[in-house]
Amino acid sequence: MKVITNFLLIISTLLLCPAIYADYAVSLSELKLMPHFCRGMSIGNLQDDAKHLHRKMHVPGQHTQHYCHGIKRIIRGDRAEFTKLGAGRGQYSAAVNEFDYVQSHSSKKHALIPSTSLYRAEALAKMGRTLDALKEYNKAISLKRKYPAAYAKLADYYIKLNQQQNALNTVKIGLKYSPKSKSLLRRLKKYGGQGDTP
Repeated sequence: MKVITNFLLIISTLLLCPAIYADYAVSLSELKLMPHFCRGMSIGNLQDDAKHLHRKMHVPGQHTQHYCHGIKRIIRGDRAEFTKLGAGRGQYSAAVNEFDYVQSHSSKKHALIPSTSLYRAEALAKMGRTLDALKEYNKAISLKRKYPAAYAKLADYYIKLNQQQNALNTVKIGLKYSPKSKSLLRRLKKYGGQGDTP
C-alpha cells in the first residue's frame, strides 16, 4: 500500500508541477545524443518534442530508464559547463545518483552494469573526484575485460591528469583483450606506443 501511495504522490507531483516534469523528462536534443535503446523508455520519460521518437523496443536489463536519465544528466551538465565553469556540477551529481540506483537495484547479470560504471566514472571525473573516478573506471574494466571504450576513456582521463605512461599502459592492456580495437590502436599511436602491443 505504501508503494502505491508513494507512486501516486510522484505522479500527482509531476502532473501538478510542469517545471518538475520538464526537468525530469528527456528532450528531443538530449534523446538524439543518447543510446538508441533509450527511445524505448516509457513515453512518460520524454518531453513532448521527443515523443515522436519513442519506439516500442526491448530495453536491456533492469532500471534502464535510470541509466538513460543518468546519460541525460551528463549531457545537461556538459551543456551547463559550456556556458559557465562549475555550472554542471549538480547535473553530474544527479547522474551519479541515477547510476548508483541502477547498480544497487539490478542483478549482477544486468547488461548495462559495466557501462553504468563507465558513465558513473565520467560524471565523477567531471566533478573533480579523481580517485573515485579512477576507481569506477577500473571497476567498469573489471566487470568487462573486453571493453575497449572503458580502456579508451580511462586512458584519455590519464592524459587529462598528465599521466602519459599510465594512459599508454591502459591502452596496451586493453589491446590484450581487444587487439583489433581501432580506438585503442589510434590511442597507442597517439600516446607514443610506436605501434607496439604487449
